[in-house]
Amino acid sequence: MKPRPLASVAAAVGGEQAGDDVDISSVTTDSRQASPGALFVALAGERTDGHRFVKDAVARGAAAVLVREGAEAPVPKVQVASPSDALLRLATDERRRFDGAVVAITGANGKTSTKDMTAAVVSTRFRVHASPGSFNNEIGLPLTLLGAPPDAEVIVAELGARRAGDVAVLMPVARPDVVVVTNVGVAHMEIFGSWDVIVAASAEPVEAMDEAGVLVLNGDDPVVTGFAGRARARVLTFGRAPSANVRAEGVGMGPDGRPTFDLLAGGGRERVTLAVPGEHMVSNALAAAAVGMELGIPIEACAEALARAAVSRWRMETFETSDGVCVVNDAYNANPESMAAALKAATVMAADRRVVAVLGQMAELGDIGPE
Repeated sequence: MKPRPLASVAAAVGGEQAGDDVDISSVTTDSRQASPGALFVALAGERTDGHRFVKDAVARGAAAVLVREGAEAPVPKVQVASPSDALLRLATDERRRFDGAVVAITGANGKTSTKDMTAAVVSTRFRVHASPGSFNNEIGLPLTLLGAPPDAEVIVAELGARRAGDVAVLMPVARPDVVVVTNVGVAHMEIFGSWDVIVAASAEPVEAMDEAGVLVLNGDDPVVTGFAGRARARVLTFGRAPSANVRAEGVGMGPDGRPTFDLLAGGGRERVTLAVPGEHMVSNALAAAAVGMELGIPIEACAEALARAAVSRWRMETFETSDGVCVVNDAYNANPESMAAALKAATVMAADRRVVAVLGQMAELGDIGPE
């Protein structure tokens, strides 16, 4: 973010300022990450309360704090009824001040890997700021927007949902120019309650985009493809279907599990071998290429970037032990679709070797869990 006076923060969040009008150059909700010029936002969570760490944040250099009404602070403060609501309002205002493009990635599976690949592609032409890890909720998205450096030209963010209405809340904050919908799946079924609710929640970003936006939809997912009928925004599709605007042909798997395919779009064709294993990564790569080409990046540059693109930790992360065992760490999260994809990739990588699967619990599946 560009430095801004505390008074402008107070105005943006509708809070009351107390103390000097210091300049704010960063925002954090973690006192351990506070640094000179930072605004520490004291959030109350299930296990602890950020107000307990105000002094720690100040000791680490925080210039000011955003706290609930009546809270004491040894530095200038902005006090509000709800710091969490104020964080969303501050991010909304920061998005208004940002004159670059915002790309939002949403869907049941593959959000973070697609975000990583998209950032790699787009960074071939633009200065890109991408959400760290899986910062995709009502805290992570604001921190992503507020964390963009002053010279950023494109922000690539994730939008996640654990219940109906979550993405509808995040869309006005992010105001994305491009939205990618990776797929629709049964993740968090226990919380959503039914397939119909999941589908309705997955359509929230589609319905929120106006005519000026672009929707990048998975043409291999019939539910996602069906969202095109609800869209006011222009629609691009990606996938293996012949009708997809950006598609893959001739998909093959190397002995190391890395997929190779022909990337086709706009009359061009480029052969790509991804840097990460897993056939399911092809879909993520196609989405990234679609975004890149929408932003004016040639297909050749997209292909070169995808061949180098790495993804975040614990997503098909592989390493070899000293005694020759290949370990595939895909432990960030699990649901039936993502686990099946990881097992398929491990089987290809094993060739004639034995495969040992260490599987964790797939939580939040509700009544379909035993299946």
